[in-house]
Amino acid sequence: MRNNYLDLLAYFGIGGAHPGGLPLTKSILRNEAIGPSNSVLDIGCGTGQTAEYIVTQFNCPVTALDNHPIMVEKANERFKNKNYNVTIVNGNVENLPLPNNSFNFILSESVVTFTSISKSLQELYRVLMKNGTMILIEMTAEQTLTEEMKIKICDFYGIKEILSENEWKARIHEAGFDKIQIVNISTELVQSEINDLNPSPNIDIKYYDIWDQHNELTDEIDSQLGYRAFRCSRS
Repeated sequence: MRNNYLDLLAYFGIGGAHPGGLPLTKSILRNEAIGPSNSVLDIGCGTGQTAEYIVTQFNCPVTALDNHPIMVEKANERFKNKNYNVTIVNGNVENLPLPNNSFNFILSESVVTFTSISKSLQELYRVLMKNGTMILIEMTAEQTLTEEMKIKICDFYGIKEILSENEWKARIHEAGFDKIQIVNISTELVQSEINDLNPSPNIDIKYYDIWDQHNELTDEIDSQLGYRAFRCSRS
């Protein structure tokens, strides 16, 4: 089933669309001990903005995965003629085409919410090495979230559920992760500044309307929806 919001991101080639954008990513990663000997998995890589930052900043191999063909195409375009150790993979986080215990570090920025959450978390646990780390940045229901607004958000973004902070912790723990820390909290879903665009030609006018609706809904949500950045590890 097509997701109009994810199609919008792909057609406009929006980099850093996740809560907090690239500045949040940078502030979290600067506290991580990532080096050339580490292997990093960037889930839902989009156009490859974060993957490019990681490979240039930490000089380590990056596998960047997305299941949207246009995003994969634009990620490949970003890295064309660049001698970076980045592998682009067209794949689904619910059924990763990757071997067990493959990565020291996994980064997932506003991806798991758009999938079957428990299934995706189990897959991420499977491909993470023992003593590895996963950073998960996801929208989070605040106590003020009404049932009416929850239905509206789920319908618009094509998601099945919106988890609270405690529900996220419980799902992550159920997937097998034994250490869960919160490294960033925002009780509002502040829109990220968009400064990384690679739009496709001849974008259907309906996607401009969807973008307007997204902005209107973000304003309407106010403080009912925030995000959390979870640092998860397995032993």
